[in-house]
Amino acid sequence: MVTIYDIAEKAGVSGSTVSRALNGSRLVSDEVRERIQHIAKDLGFEKRNVRRHRQRTILNIRLVLPHHDSPERGLFYDLTQLIDGLRKGFAPTAINILSDLGGPSFVPFPHKKGGDTDAFVFAFHLPSPEVLQALIGRNIPFVILNRATPGLPCISSDHGGGMAELVEHLGKAPIKPCLITIDGLNEVFVERREGLATTLAAKGIPFSDADIHHFKNTAALTGEGLAPIAEKYDTLFCINDIVGSVVLSELARMGIPVPERCQVTGFDDSPLRRITRPLLTTVAMPVFEFGRRAGQRLAAEVIEGAVNVPLERLHGSLLIGESTRR
Repeated sequence: MVTIYDIAEKAGVSGSTVSRALNGSRLVSDEVRERIQHIAKDLGFEKRNVRRHRQRTILNIRLVLPHHDSPERGLFYDLTQLIDGLRKGFAPTAINILSDLGGPSFVPFPHKKGGDTDAFVFAFHLPSPEVLQALIGRNIPFVILNRATPGLPCISSDHGGGMAELVEHLGKAPIKPCLITIDGLNEVFVERREGLATTLAAKGIPFSDADIHHFKNTAALTGEGLAPIAEKYDTLFCINDIVGSVVLSELARMGIPVPERCQVTGFDDSPLRRITRPLLTTVAMPVFEFGRRAGQRLAAEVIEGAVNVPLERLHGSLLIGESTRR
């Protein structure tokens, strides 16, 4: 007996896509529907007469989270905000959110009858070329959060604009700035560095690559390494809140007052920021909006067949804390 999974395997799509195509759902494009119907006829598939109601459609959304070896990376964002945003964006359509971990071993369709995912959301990491090829080959919608890769459907922070807001806040008085960063942030680092450098240059504030201080990881951010930086600069732009919180802690251990002697900023408004003392000035990464916009875009693509723009930028808000001078 021929099943929908036999058709799915030959068509290179999921079982749920075959089911929807054979039941005339608008969730499937005309081209895909015709191809599936043709394969079903060739295989001798006999459709059962089952009535389906569009209102009962539930989409399966696979949320792929980043795999990392550094425990502190888990403090970048609040996962509940992302999930709330996804559900809000898909509403009124109901969704099942299936979570998974990315990384070198991630496989989007691990077995024959498990490919029933309607759309993928890759949170804060870029899927491998093999994964992208598999999704594009099966015409499965997906979106990548907080990345800006040309040609791929991405929703990213306005990293440069956020750094510009920090400079506007701090640059009302003369400052001597530097940027403190850690390895592994890739395009996020590039965009934030460019935003900082461009805005400082527009204000006539000296800044060059010599004023960028790289550390391997947060464990390398010690008083010994930060002491000469704090002696040379009075404004420390940290690449994110994780780095900013460690810098605040080390400055306190060295007896360097913040913000009187050194101003410190972060970026992202991570959950860790709430417990920094003094409270870190930062730019909020719009995690809820990431989820909401991803949901809206994917719902439009899956249900209506909409074509989404490759890249969408979301602007975060400046949050002035106690680590900068008012």
